[in-house]
Amino acid sequence: MAGLPTDIKIDILSRLSVKCLLRFKCVSKSFCSLIDSQEFIKIHLKRSIETNSNLSLILSGTPAPILDSSRYWGGKIFSAGLDSLNLGVELDHPFKNCKGRTPIVDSCNGLIALKNDENGIALWNPSTEEHLILPKFWGDLKDFTVVDGFGYDAVNDDYKVVRLVQLVIGNVGYTEIAVYSLRTNSWRRIRVDFPYYILHGWDGTFADGHVHWLVTNNPEDYIENLIIAFNLKSEEFHEVPLPHLENRNDVLVMFVGNFSGCLYFSCLCNYPQPVDIWVLKGCWTKAFSFHRSVGDYVKALAYSKSGGKVLVDKFEYGEDEDINRWELFWYDLQNQGAAADQVTIHGVPRGCRDTIVCVDSLVSLAACAGRGVAGREGRMS
Repeated sequence: MAGLPTDIKIDILSRLSVKCLLRFKCVSKSFCSLIDSQEFIKIHLKRSIETNSNLSLILSGTPAPILDSSRYWGGKIFSAGLDSLNLGVELDHPFKNCKGRTPIVDSCNGLIALKNDENGIALWNPSTEEHLILPKFWGDLKDFTVVDGFGYDAVNDDYKVVRLVQLVIGNVGYTEIAVYSLRTNSWRRIRVDFPYYILHGWDGTFADGHVHWLVTNNPEDYIENLIIAFNLKSEEFHEVPLPHLENRNDVLVMFVGNFSGCLYFSCLCNYPQPVDIWVLKGCWTKAFSFHRSVGDYVKALAYSKSGGKVLVDKFEYGEDEDINRWELFWYDLQNQGAAADQVTIHGVPRGCRDTIVCVDSLVSLAACAGRGVAGREGRMS
């Protein structure tokens, strides 16, 4: 490839996996310089997103708050290639040896934000193993409801973490909001109107330049009934209308997530109503519905490579801990009445967990920040 024009080299290399590219960096200084360049990293990421390739399923042993369980895996995190899902590999994440829960906040462009009860928040690229521990900003928050969000501000080419800290006394809510910028490696409080209440402690979902949370405007509600979006550029909130729900009074739980780069909404209703998945592309569109057994909760994750199937994580409630768990299934979209294909990932414990889809990328925290990251600990100097 030495005699090829640079644009041809970039086109060829951008089709390779991150694992291959990291090996190619050892071939020559010119290869290393090309692969490390911000231009190539963005081209490779763009191609991966557009072709639905280089995707991994990340499985965290710390479940979401509303589906908590005593049987979580002590903070372990696993990864499995989405194309096969045969074998899970345990990852060496920044908080692997720390005590306490370590939930994943969200994933964006190959970076994962995760937090630990005792050590704060970290940004982490599991493909390159680079990570950064964010500066401490808060004191003791044990009496507060805390939710976080993570995403990319494309206008300012900056990755941001948003933290909402709320204390409710009676019907009065006190909320502080702070934004972390990777470019400056610093937190700052922002002053915006927030007339909402956080009920369950779900972290936010990033899609289309915004971080989204489910909230309510009445502290006496038992479920959320509003979606709010935080614009990472303007750093302002606005409400996102819910899709039209025919049986809104039957709703037990609402959920928002990211499905193929778009915000999606689903809700669990009284049995035997199906779980409907709505996707926001300018307006809400019902993408598909899933029949379920009593108590099943369905989380949409990704399309198959062909686009004919969708991977879902289904939660089965039960008094027996052996029943109270997540199970992965491929659903055939052309024949939704057919039996789903259960997925078994060898090497990954069963039980209660959280799952996200993450694109493998070369995005560098040090390059995005414009400063050096000190060793594997990743703490900004």
